Amino acid sequence: MNKLIKILMVGGMLLAGAFALKAQPGGFGGQMPDPAQIAKMRADQMKESVKLTDEQYVKVEALFKEEMEAMMKRMEDGSMMNGDFEAMRKDMEKRREEQQKKLKAILTEEQFKKWTEEEQARRAAFGGGPGGPGPR
Repeated sequence: MNKLIKILMVGGMLLAGAFALKAQPGGFGGQMPDPAQIAKMRADQMKESVKLTDEQYVKVEALFKEEMEAMMKRMEDGSMMNGDFEAMRKDMEKRREEQQKKLKAILTEEQFKKWTEEEQARRAAFGGGPGGPGPR
């Protein structure tokens, strides 16, 4: 159950970022942002955070765009929220692991470590720590 909560939080964080952009002045004009815009925002954040090179930036942005397009497609066709939470958890966990492998291949060891630590801090801020929200 804790893994499901973590996975749902990561997906929620991605969507929260999209909606936060939409709500900002000059945002997306009341429309859901396109995956390329979200990917750029996330890549920009990573560029600043772990000091990506231009070559790394292009690869990271493409990876995030691919991930967002797949997530949007699953949301549109209903396959993401089909009521089978265990299958959804496994799918999201698998996709996150694949993304982490791809990021690890793009980033240096120090960059990947820093990014992983920052992700853990973001998750902790949203859910109270690695085990999910609430007391243990």
